[in-house]
Amino acid sequence: MPRVSQKESEKTRLKIIDVALELLLSQGLEALTFTNIATKAEIGRSSINGHFKKKHDLLDALRPQLIDIVNSALDYSSAHNFYQSWVLAIQTNTKFRHTIANMESLVSKEMGLPGLIKLIDDDPKQSEKYIYMAIGYAVINIANYN
Repeated sequence: MPRVSQKESEKTRLKIIDVALELLLSQGLEALTFTNIATKAEIGRSSINGHFKKKHDLLDALRPQLIDIVNSALDYSSAHNFYQSWVLAIQTNTKFRHTIANMESLVSKEMGLPGLIKLIDDDPKQSEKYIYMAIGYAVINIANYN
């Protein structure tokens, strides 16, 4: 079997990541299987295995893009601004909603809260309060926008 060039290999890897992101955002984590990705990307499942040995490896590759989706929607300049931008993102940004709906499997609870507190330019206790308010808002309202 002929070897694939590095350029083609990288092109396939990026296609896998793009399709995986699309599946994750449109259908959720359960739909993110190598078989579904291969079908949608119109490649062999073995091509995916050549780039990602486990689903966890693929999720690691998706993580920066998912974090960018979240960070681009949020204002970290104060706890109040964070909350307001969170509510607006829930109401208007489909990618944001789908991303946070799937973040539970991608970010540990211990890493998530301390990480957000560090990002918000405000008193840590105030930031924590608004983060919990934002999470509560999402839990109660996200289904209304999907």
